[in-house]
Amino acid sequence: MKKTFVMLLIASTPLMAFTQVKNEVSVTEKGAAWREYETNRFWDNWFISLGAGAQVYFGRADVKQEFGKRITPAFDLSVGKWIVPTLGLRIQGSGFRERGVAGDHNAFYLTGGRTDDGFLKQSWQQYNIHGDVLINLSNWLGGYRSDRFYELVPYLGFGWMHACKSNGTDVLIAGAGLIHKMRISQTVDFNIEMRGMVFDKKFAGEGGEHPNAIATVTGGFTFNLQKSDFNRSSAAIVMAEDIELAAANQRLTKAEEDLAHERARNSRLESELSREKAKKPEVIVESAPLAIFFDLDKADVTKKEKVNLKYAADLIKKNTSKVYTIEGYADSATGTPEHNMELSHKRAQHVFDILTKEFGVNPNQLKIQAKGGVSDLFDSNPLNRVTIIE
Repeated sequence: MKKTFVMLLIASTPLMAFTQVKNEVSVTEKGAAWREYETNRFWDNWFISLGAGAQVYFGRADVKQEFGKRITPAFDLSVGKWIVPTLGLRIQGSGFRERGVAGDHNAFYLTGGRTDDGFLKQSWQQYNIHGDVLINLSNWLGGYRSDRFYELVPYLGFGWMHACKSNGTDVLIAGAGLIHKMRISQTVDFNIEMRGMVFDKKFAGEGGEHPNAIATVTGGFTFNLQKSDFNRSSAAIVMAEDIELAAANQRLTKAEEDLAHERARNSRLESELSREKAKKPEVIVESAPLAIFFDLDKADVTKKEKVNLKYAADLIKKNTSKVYTIEGYADSATGTPEHNMELSHKRAQHVFDILTKEFGVNPNQLKIQAKGGVSDLFDSNPLNRVTIIE
């Protein structure tokens, strides 16, 4: 009932606690019942049993004889196979000598003797062969355990019995019994078997309304062949008391995975930050326009102004991506416009030559513009005789 309730609960609640967990919960049931075990291969779980004991025949008039005088030996030989931990099949051959009494001369198997009460003695040998369906009640009720010491196995069977006499008869038999199994080792069990068989009264040639019967008790050993235990099924059963624990374990696993992911991400970010810190920063040097002044009607650069050009050259070479313009000027107060244009060009060209030839500036970073004579660049005409680098 408990397991049925658990399965219905799981089927009706979309896995309840598992809805936040993508992985499927799989919890193995403790003390699992036989339903969770696989049917093994054909040659697995076979057994052979040997037994010996006593049997008693029950016919119409047998109650008239002392019980102890009717007890005879019995021997068993069985071959069978367990299909699952609770269900098995076997074929058994059993029998030996029977003794009884009859009330009239029409009965079979008479020996010619009489009891003290005047009944006719009977004696004959018989054997029977029957097939049985075995139910392991211990595994059914208590769950399968391969190391259980004691197991109770009831069974039902049908078969055929034959009397070994010249006028012997054959009848169909129906039987039931109990086997008490006691484990000695993985391959050997000790058994005590109690069974009863009923059959038609014609077997001994007697009349009456009730069938005849044989009661037997034997003890012996069972030898388990090949593989004797059973494998757990791959489909595990979820126990109710384990559901929350399983869900919690999976949530913990998910959290650990997320934490590991974040740690890996942080490690990548730290590595990228370290690489950025290791890079040398790009230096961009900004400079103000530089003015180089000239004497009246001259294009030569003085030693004093060359010092300023050296400083300008250093700045230009640091900013290799920038192009600078050299603008040449003359004052408009002296000279013709044509002369002043030529003079302003010479002044710019002279500065260009000093920067490139003396101070090693890349010519591609410089361009020349001649502005001619001007009067409003600075406040006085001497200041307008200039070349500006920017």
